Amino acid sequence: MTDLKFNVAQLLREEMGARRDYTFTEAALVLDEQLILRDISGSVRFTRTATGVWARVQAEGVVQLLCVRSLEEFEYPVTVEFADQFHSVIDIFSGGGLAPPIEEDPFFLNELHMADIGKALREYTLLELPLNPVSPAYRDQPIQYTVQSDGLEAETEGDVGEGEETEVSLEALKAWAERHNRKNK
Repeated sequence: MTDLKFNVAQLLREEMGARRDYTFTEAALVLDEQLILRDISGSVRFTRTATGVWARVQAEGVVQLLCVRSLEEFEYPVTVEFADQFHSVIDIFSGGGLAPPIEEDPFFLNELHMADIGKALREYTLLELPLNPVSPAYRDQPIQYTVQSDGLEAETEGDVGEGEETEVSLEALKAWAERHNRKNK
């Protein structure tokens, strides 16, 4: 659960275009089963719209990621900026239910007119994270690969079953690996 919920009931009673600004801090926000956004700080501006509020959010925090090169964990600073609509589900004046918006996968205000920006922050933060994170310690180092064929032995004709065609020789691969290793030294 997150405390990144803001009551916008009073804003919903005002005319379109009315605004409210808030700053926030949060110790942690669970992003998925493995990732947690920590030390979160930011600001949000809510603007009254015809169907709810428009939230413009700027936030930053830190996520512990696994480096794809070293397989070591490192702290990755994240800065997220997004703007999205939060639709009302209950009319603030009549208390009646409202028709759902036509957009796909919208954010909603709850029955108490609370905007949970934590849910939106979670989704937008996941979009900001790199697919293949690299620790700053390894970011500027060139990648070197070594191809070794020790222990590989060519199959003899007796090992090959009838009708099976296999390439017994790995000489071309070995030659390529030797050229590649000489070039990178």
